[in-house]
Amino acid sequence: KVRPGARLGDIGAASQPGQGSLFWFTARLPRAPAAGSEAAAAAEDAEAELLARHRGRRVLLAEDNDINVDVARSLLEEVGLEVEVAANGAEAVACVAARGADYGLVLMDLQMPVMDGIAATRAIRASGEHASLPIVAMTANAFDEDRAACLAAGMDDFLAKPVVPEELFATVARWLSRTLRG
Repeated sequence: KVRPGARLGDIGAASQPGQGSLFWFTARLPRAPAAGSEAAAAAEDAEAELLARHRGRRVLLAEDNDINVDVARSLLEEVGLEVEVAANGAEAVACVAARGADYGLVLMDLQMPVMDGIAATRAIRASGEHASLPIVAMTANAFDEDRAACLAAGMDDFLAKPVVPEELFATVARWLSRTLRG
């Protein structure tokens, strides 16, 4: 509710000792897409594709933060994917070296202990054995220079954190579909 007399962008506070405080602001936010919108339809299509065409496919999640692991794993398992977790870049490199053909995709955090995502991606690409394995950055570092560094290291795509489920599903579906063809 807009406070009477408030203009868009106003912020304020009122306080009375012994009575409490009132803090308020006004803001105009964009409306969420309607259920029938293009964005919602695309998200539903990506989820449906993952469930129908990619159920049971294995994804490697290279992430050191337990909460991020829980969130990503939950979302990915919700659409039928099997998730293996590497807690740092060195573990991710070892997993890919041992079972790279088992993975349809690697989701790679950038900032991890032992070996970061950039170094891990370079190591995976340097072997030459898994050149077609999609590696998608999943990071809070969302500046253009971060995207450029990811692509220069050999990553194929980029997802900003916090992850938006619809974007995650669309990106994962796109790259898993490419690995089915190739």
